[in-house]
Amino acid sequence: MVMLLDEQRTLTDIKQLSEEENIYNAISPSRANEIRTVVARRIQSVDKRFLDVFLNQDTQTQKILSVVMVMLTDRMFFEFMDQVYREKLIAKCLNLNDSDIIGFIHSVQNQETNASKWTDAGVRKVRDNYKSILKEAGLISDDGTKRKIIRPIIKPEVRDFLISEGIGRIVKILAGERA
Repeated sequence: MVMLLDEQRTLTDIKQLSEEENIYNAISPSRANEIRTVVARRIQSVDKRFLDVFLNQDTQTQKILSVVMVMLTDRMFFEFMDQVYREKLIAKCLNLNDSDIIGFIHSVQNQETNASKWTDAGVRKVRDNYKSILKEAGLISDDGTKRKIIRPIIKPEVRDFLISEGIGRIVKILAGERA
């Protein structure tokens, strides 16, 4: 979608393309619309400079920048990354278990009325989404219920850019550094 925007296509153009050509390889039109909406929200959370930096990076760096966009648009995922992922990196406890994610979600459920209504299936869906995001970005290994946390390598120029954009906190989270 970022590349399509770089080609000067509008979000309306991309929506039409998604409906006509299934550019997201979704299993249904409703799933394609859901994907498009989420991706559009993430892209709209950053400015043109961010998108330019994104387009000029290798695939692995783009994956990390995609996680940054998720963190910018999903407060609960941001908190998970801060409270669980970063803390595990700091403590050098590099296994991420399903129970770590579910424990975090239950903590959120105890604090927030909307989350307290989630069913067990909803909790599993959030857990699976978080694991998928981390796995796709190369931030965790892909084996079993115990996954190894992988500290990302953030290029110095990308790190400096993110800090200049005012999102140094996210850099510290991803790097496993104290705030």
